Amino acid sequence: MANKQVDKHADAMPRIDIIARLKARLEEGHRAEVALIEVILGDMHFAITAPIAEISRRAGVSQPTVTRLARSLGFTSTHEMKVHMAQALALGGAYLRADKRIDENHTSNQVVSTICSHAHAALDLISVAMAAADLTALGKTIAGARRIIIYGTGGNSSMAAVELQNRLFRLGLNSTAYADPQLQSMSASVSDKQTVVIAFSTSGRVRSILDAVAVARQYDAISIGITKPESPLAGAVQHLVPFVFEEDQTALYKPSASRYAMLAVVDMLALATAEAIGPSVLELLRRVRQSLTTLESNGPMQPIGD
Repeated sequence: MANKQVDKHADAMPRIDIIARLKARLEEGHRAEVALIEVILGDMHFAITAPIAEISRRAGVSQPTVTRLARSLGFTSTHEMKVHMAQALALGGAYLRADKRIDENHTSNQVVSTICSHAHAALDLISVAMAAADLTALGKTIAGARRIIIYGTGGNSSMAAVELQNRLFRLGLNSTAYADPQLQSMSASVSDKQTVVIAFSTSGRVRSILDAVAVARQYDAISIGITKPESPLAGAVQHLVPFVFEEDQTALYKPSASRYAMLAVVDMLALATAEAIGPSVLELLRRVRQSLTTLESNGPMQPIGD
């Protein structure tokens, strides 16, 4: 019951990076305070659930030291400090428990193998998820739009939004990507039935994107969502492109492999749109390549714009 009360308070309070504050105090605090912080960081679960008397006993300090530490960190009480510790453990516990040592036998080949194997796995997963998607129909919808607005907030989603814009303008389509929440909302407000809104969100819960899609649909824009099935965004759009992906939570040092899956979806949409437009798109791509030759010397097989 006590743990549930801590979690309830944690949801109501602003998030504070207490881990960073504790680590900063390690270099500034006196000997007793340092010993106390080392006990807390060494076993966060114990520090959250144990009484102050037990915490101070394990650290070999007095109980008032625990109270003074809470106040020095900016909290009004030890209870408030524990609330934020519980929050930190819930949000980033895996990183706190991770072994910070790198295997002495770790080699460059292992780095290559780790990244490439996860990239391959990501592409395999997304190919299965996309098997039921009607990309041909989506390509025709995008190709027939007078204006295309693309939304993405956060690392992967904003990257995908910009990349899709890069792919579509080469096809002669009027496309713009927005990552800023206010611009998302404003651009949605000037949409109409000839506008296609494409929203990227791995979680499907980003408030600004949900709001922008709702505004755009109010003005009869066609909406496409690349997101997790059964998420709020999936229920808000007319056309769902299922983005089904689970990160490997054991490989904490590795960058997210979902980027490869998201970029694959971008290329699928771009290819389907290009095929919907047909041969006329080839003249536009020729012009893009022609313009690049005036800037640098590229071979005819060099990727356009790279």
